[in-house]
Amino acid sequence: MTTMKLVLLPGLDGTGELFAPFVDELGGLETQVISYPLDREMTYPEHEAVARAKLPADDDFVLLAESFSGPIGISIAAAAPPRLKGLILCCTFASNPLPVFGPFAKLIGIAPALRIPPALTAPWLYDKHGTVELRRAHRRAMARVAPSTMRARVAAILDVDYRHLLRRIEVPILYLCATVDRLIPSSVARGLKSMRRDMEFIEIEAPHFLLQTEPARCAAATSSFIHRCTEVTSMHSENPDPPLSTEQALRVSRLTQEELWELDRVLLSHTSGSWRKVARIVDAAIGDLSTRMPGIADVYYSQRVRHLVEVGKLDSQGDLRSMRHCEVRLPQA
Repeated sequence: MTTMKLVLLPGLDGTGELFAPFVDELGGLETQVISYPLDREMTYPEHEAVARAKLPADDDFVLLAESFSGPIGISIAAAAPPRLKGLILCCTFASNPLPVFGPFAKLIGIAPALRIPPALTAPWLYDKHGTVELRRAHRRAMARVAPSTMRARVAAILDVDYRHLLRRIEVPILYLCATVDRLIPSSVARGLKSMRRDMEFIEIEAPHFLLQTEPARCAAATSSFIHRCTEVTSMHSENPDPPLSTEQALRVSRLTQEELWELDRVLLSHTSGSWRKVARIVDAAIGDLSTRMPGIADVYYSQRVRHLVEVGKLDSQGDLRSMRHCEVRLPQA
């Protein structure tokens, strides 16, 4: 069975250090914690660029995005990296979770950068659920982050809206919801669920620092989800796109050279310098050509994409035998 790595994107502190209790409960599961720069004022796209550069290149992985990192995880998953097999969202959001403060986003971005004592934020994050170890770890993590960096992250939260990207995600999604979260209203999580009714939704009685205060329960839910993603991945790897049937092969054999050139041209017209899933390119090309070239199977369109890769007109990543598990782009200069 295919092995899977869990890649973790951190909350507002950006250090990733607060994942320690949760990672300890995951046992032998391979994990990778991504951290963000501690002394730079960055937008959400800039944070995403940092995360993308650190994603596994050769391993299948599930992405877990906690709190602040929710929009980053959603945006990455919507772009469908070929090695991504699942997305876990934890106590997070796709758009500003506190819209009443939205008009102040720009003001916060230019306000004086002040270091807020963790003791003042503790009631909103973990309150009486916080152990001595958690309180110490929280203080250490916050002390490492420049006040101006924190200010920029808060301003980014108040200005973000990635809800449209949530609908594009094709991999399974799990949402871990803290039922006594005083920071992210429960209506935010349920709003995401209403947009993606296929999203698995697990509620755990805990505060906003869910992974830190209930690490064992979160680890159990995460491990179960990853196991299911692994089974789906194994099934897909064993079942690539089917060959053309006899009828489909006969229809393809009647294509003229000019029609083949036109088919390739249309496929290329739906590609760009950015990675795009082959299945989406095929669907778009069929939409353009179904009237002029009726009866051509989607599998053959996928085979033509493979041909374009072989002759150097496209770059690829992922398994070209399965149009839903590979991506292509125009060659980079």
